[in-house]
Amino acid sequence: MKNLSEEDEYIRQFISELGTENPSMGFHTSIVKKLRPKQSISAYQSVISPLAWKIISAGIAVIIISILLFLPSGGNTLSLFDQVGAVTISLPKITLPIINISPIVIQSLVTFTLFASLTIVTTLKKWKVT
Repeated sequence: MKNLSEEDEYIRQFISELGTENPSMGFHTSIVKKLRPKQSISAYQSVISPLAWKIISAGIAVIIISILLFLPSGGNTLSLFDQVGAVTISLPKITLPIINISPIVIQSLVTFTLFASLTIVTTLKKWKVT
């Protein structure tokens, strides 16, 4: 115990004789300037590009027009497309085969279509097509 206190006293005397170093006047400000990144002004970029908005609005317009033209408005009424008497177009009777697809395949096709459209939009954005 006595030996420890003598060492402590020697260390205190040594430090007091040497003294402590004080940093220069601009030391703290130079460190803070190095830590702060330079502020850059960035232009606002929307998340959805104008081309994507055009594609989205065109898709919504197609859906609304197809609903108005081809779906009947009531239980026994005809659709608006069928009510127009001036336009009569006779198309050949074409029957499409019924294909039974499992739900996982349908989900996969929908997911593939969404990712493909996302890829197309991002590629057009990269090429700056508006």
